[in-house]
Amino acid sequence: MKRCAMLALILLSCAFALGATDARAEGGKPFHVHFTVVPAVMPDGSDPGPALVEFRAEVARLAGGYTELGPSRGGAIHSGVVVHEESIAFLIGADRDLSAQIKALVRRLFGDANVFILAWPATVTF
Repeated sequence: MKRCAMLALILLSCAFALGATDARAEGGKPFHVHFTVVPAVMPDGSDPGPALVEFRAEVARLAGGYTELGPSRGGAIHSGVVVHEESIAFLIGADRDLSAQIKALVRRLFGDANVFILAWPATVTF
């Protein structure tokens, strides 16, 4: 997915929100957070509905769950012009780094779409 200022603001907001709590909270466990965006339109222009259904199910099996943040818009410069791309953002937490598995899943379901996964270690308390 194309990176843009809005995506950076969302990521910073998530990082600050997660970091605002005491990471050494009693009972906290090591955790990995994965901010992932998938295309809102398939590479051929079709609806991503079936791929999204499978993505949600696979991520739930792989990580135990996810939070769908919803529509997002990214942008990148191509030939001196900002080109925007619509995406759907997810926050996926797990007890280990799942970046490689999520990348493979996105490529399998969404074709040659650009993959954007931002992962960082965290602490979780349930």
